[in-house]
Amino acid sequence: MKKSKTPSKIDLSAEAVPAETASTALRLDSGKGGPRLSAAQLRFNRLLAKIDKLEGQVTEIKTLADAFRPRYHRTLEPLREAHRALMRRMALALDERLQRKGVTPTQKRYGLNILCELCETLAAFGDEAMAALHDQHSARTLHQKEEEQAAMMRSMMEQALGVPLDMQTQDESLDPLEAVMRASRERLHEAMQAEEAQNEAAQAKRKKKNPTPAQRKAGQQQEDADTVLRQVYRQLASALHPDRERDPAEQQRKTTLMSEANAAYARQDLVALLHLQLRIAQADMQGMLQQPEERIAAMSLLLKQQAAELENELFARQRHLQDEFELTFYQPPTAAMLQRKLEQEAKYMKGELIFMEEDIALVQDDAGFKRWLKDQSRMNREAGYF
Repeated sequence: MKKSKTPSKIDLSAEAVPAETASTALRLDSGKGGPRLSAAQLRFNRLLAKIDKLEGQVTEIKTLADAFRPRYHRTLEPLREAHRALMRRMALALDERLQRKGVTPTQKRYGLNILCELCETLAAFGDEAMAALHDQHSARTLHQKEEEQAAMMRSMMEQALGVPLDMQTQDESLDPLEAVMRASRERLHEAMQAEEAQNEAAQAKRKKKNPTPAQRKAGQQQEDADTVLRQVYRQLASALHPDRERDPAEQQRKTTLMSEANAAYARQDLVALLHLQLRIAQADMQGMLQQPEERIAAMSLLLKQQAAELENELFARQRHLQDEFELTFYQPPTAAMLQRKLEQEAKYMKGELIFMEEDIALVQDDAGFKRWLKDQSRMNREAGYF
């Protein structure tokens, strides 16, 4: 009687599935001359391809943001700092110029409005000296303005929410507007929780009624999908349990892969779990092809849900990237677009610095100051500020 061979250790390395086939390793393919794939198998392949494409797009957006964020900071932050420094110089130049003789009351009033706007902007960046200069010249202090804004915002939020905000529980160290915004978020969260509880109660009430055939079918499909996900995860957990491994190196590798399996199961990522099965030789393509149609359909439902989540993530990341880099919603977030936007913004800011230097020189000149005030008044009227 021949002795049975000792089973070889499972290959837990990423090389168990070649890197070049990682994205297509799960695709069902009966091979040349094999039987045609069923409709369920074809749908499974289409969903895999869709997920693969969406994951690539999500990765591309993340890579774009990570690549351009430091580039934007390195390029624009020095220009923004220079702009704030010139704003400070302008504020001080205006303060000095308005104290001289020969300034009419109208000119002084208009000049002080500009001075206070500059100081208010700089105070928002933590410039305490500019905050003090604002309060010295303004009829209302910055704190008073904040309280007025907070009162207006509180009134708007209470009207929108239909209930008064609880301001007594807010941290006294917060500025008035932030306290109102935090109270609004808390009240909105409470309202959403109450609405969710109502919806759950209504859904539970509807479940007591006899479900329609379509509802029973959908419920059974979801139950089958959840069962498949649990089965795949449990098979992996059984093979990867690190406590069953005596070799320290293998134990560490199993621990790493078990962590991957846990994370994939937590986010209901069937693709990642199936890839792990292939990596540890717990599944093969022939076995995938021979699975019952019902199991293929259940896995397809999980893939459909995973694709929907990826679509939502992609949309959210695109909107966030467009907001972060100030792109309009119709501008495609590509590397070329971000580079053009960066170059345009840098060029614009450099032009602004030149204009501000010229304006400071005008303010310090008697004839130039009056001409500068007239230009500012005209531009504000054209912009609809007055």
